[in-house]
Amino acid sequence: MIIKLNDKPYEVIEGTSLSVFLDELNISKEGIAIAIEYKVIPKSEWKDAILIDQQELMLIHAVSGG
Repeated sequence: MIIKLNDKPYEVIEGTSLSVFLDELNISKEGIAIAIEYKVIPKSEWKDAILIDQQELMLIHAVSGG
């Protein structure tokens, strides 16, 4: 199945969780937020959030400064 992360398509195995997907892409889980279909998913739910074909994910990096 295909998942889009920041408009880039990725092929993933059915039943893959958000947490596993990020691990497979070697994305650090620190300082980021993830939205699925424009809804931010709390980090505590990443292991239980099972991805579905054609979902759109948005990865947001925290930026500090002022």
